[in-house]
Amino acid sequence: MAPLPTSDSAAVAPEPSATRRAWEGWPGRVLRVLIAALPLYWLFRRLNWREVMREAAAVGPTGIALAFTCVFVSVAVGAVRWGVMLRAYGATDLPPLSTMLRHNLIGLWFNLLPSGVAGDAVRGHRVREYAGGLPTSYTVLFVERVSGLLGLCLIAALSTLSPISIRSDAVSWTLGLGLLGAAGLSAVVLLVPFAITRRPSLRLLVERVPVLGPMIVKIPPPRSVRGPLASVFLSVLTQGALVVCVFFLLRPLSPVATFGVCARVVPAIILVTYIPITPGGLGQREAAFTGLFGLAGVPGTMAVAASLLFFAEIVGVSVLGGLCLAAERIAAVRGRPWDLPRA
Repeated sequence: MAPLPTSDSAAVAPEPSATRRAWEGWPGRVLRVLIAALPLYWLFRRLNWREVMREAAAVGPTGIALAFTCVFVSVAVGAVRWGVMLRAYGATDLPPLSTMLRHNLIGLWFNLLPSGVAGDAVRGHRVREYAGGLPTSYTVLFVERVSGLLGLCLIAALSTLSPISIRSDAVSWTLGLGLLGAAGLSAVVLLVPFAITRRPSLRLLVERVPVLGPMIVKIPPPRSVRGPLASVFLSVLTQGALVVCVFFLLRPLSPVATFGVCARVVPAIILVTYIPITPGGLGQREAAFTGLFGLAGVPGTMAVAASLLFFAEIVGVSVLGGLCLAAERIAAVRGRPWDLPRA
């Protein structure tokens, strides 16, 4: 069949620049690998790995089991939060909590991929029919992530009420301001779309805000503000469970690692590793653990041991998602598919 005619006004795709060609070609790939390898190189050159392994073994099976339970609780409460947000955006007939938990675990399994967001794409696709389509489903996931960030900041804010020894006041203030900025941004994203529906005149003002404004006005508002508020409360529980997880891993190793210290440091670690730049965040996360817990006096080998165990706990819970995915596929082959969304 002959190609369709094109109008004279159709623009020809511009030739990519030399910089873009280099970034998308082998020089860019090599550079990205080197950037990802830097934290790993720093980690391997700095630490005594025999000591790290001894510290990890010193945590003991009880601490590891309690930490695993905390990660699982975080994922389970996250499934409840996900359902709350879906209902806030109009979903009325959600699957049971066990099914939402299964979808959440499978999403965590896909989040082990280097991008760190593949799991959200999978989760959004799995509940698209309940949310009324993919756009709303992905909007819910975005707002859910924002509420999780706000919950993280609230934990950090509460931890400042307890006396905690941080060696560097400058770093402490920087982390505090960073968390405060994240909390403010989260609150704006959650509340401004709702406020625009009450006062449409605000839309023009918000649109004038550089970069962020045009994005915020595209976020549809929830049916009520109670859903996002409940989501923030549940986010405090999900993120708090991760703080307790790290506390169980680090407390047997260092008496300095009190719950107050963990509540202050772990939110900052999650914040600076929010976007992984290495596969699984390896090296990046260990550098954050070493540097930030080091400000509270925790030795580097202990911090790295706790970091690696924390990652192992997340992988362990993610494996449950992989098993759920395998069980779904086996059931489909046998002609008894689980309650997956209709095509």
